[in-house]
Amino acid sequence: MLREQIEEVLPGIYRLPVPLKGNPLKELNSYAIRGSGEGEGGKHLLIDVGFRTESCREELLEGLSLLGIQMEDTDILVTHLHADHCGNGPDLIKEGNKIYISRVDGEFILGNGKEDGVAVLHNIRVERLRRNGIQEELIQEMLASTPSKNLAPDRSYRDYTLLDEGDELKAGDYTLKAVYTPGHTPGQMCFEILGTGAMLLGDHVLFDITPNITDWPGMEDALGSYLDSLEKIDGYEVTLPLPGHRKPADFHQRIKALKAHHQRRLEECRQVIKKLGKARLYEITGNMTWKIRANSWDDFPPAQRWFALGECLSHIDHLKKTNQITQHEEGGQIWYEA
Repeated sequence: MLREQIEEVLPGIYRLPVPLKGNPLKELNSYAIRGSGEGEGGKHLLIDVGFRTESCREELLEGLSLLGIQMEDTDILVTHLHADHCGNGPDLIKEGNKIYISRVDGEFILGNGKEDGVAVLHNIRVERLRRNGIQEELIQEMLASTPSKNLAPDRSYRDYTLLDEGDELKAGDYTLKAVYTPGHTPGQMCFEILGTGAMLLGDHVLFDITPNITDWPGMEDALGSYLDSLEKIDGYEVTLPLPGHRKPADFHQRIKALKAHHQRRLEECRQVIKKLGKARLYEITGNMTWKIRANSWDDFPPAQRWFALGECLSHIDHLKKTNQITQHEEGGQIWYEA
């Protein structure tokens, strides 16, 4: 990482662009807050840490080194459980330091004590895909290529420090206040940097790409939760948005655009179901519009089909919740009707 790539967004707060090789997201915005060296807020704080890959780790450590920051004096804060944000955490953290994550996402990662959380999540999603008629061969292809399975944090790490709504963290001259914004993940959090107008957004609000909203176990309506969280965060006076990917822009205008985007997608999904009649998940997803370079829905890379099917399911769940479509089951297979 070149020094010129590092951006000081506030005095003592730096954006470090971490390349995500081979991923359409291209790079992660990791943020480092310089600690004061003593007392509360003495340690440095690193926000979001990339996939569990050597290349992400090396880039991040090189950037920190250019700032004179060592992991021996650094805590980690992850905004949510996606592997591009939390994957490297256990490999980077040093003894005596903490990894902070929301209580909800932390409990998802930790799992049920018998099976790790990532495995539980995948098992539940796979069973839902099977009931929705997705072929086993495609399911296995998708599982083999999804980052959530292959680039997630070291399963043996258990010592997360769990955060709740309103919790505060001191880092250098700054205080970060946790804002619970479920939807992108069940426990996604934003962090208001008090007194500055700045907010760390994770993937809750992105500006030139749209956050993926998928279905989650235990969330009846993930998209509905996301839209509610957008409404909540719109009430904050944010003048310096700090997103997890790409560049920022007008915060409140982007929230308005994201809400309008999902209303259009919901209507598109409903119209596709209406047109298909006895509509099944694979055909619904394939008849929706997607910004991806592929000749057809059947040519989508398996990882992108995993994300698309999940996003379609989140829109189906919201349409069911708002009584715009109905779900039917026949011979153990689910289909939908507008």
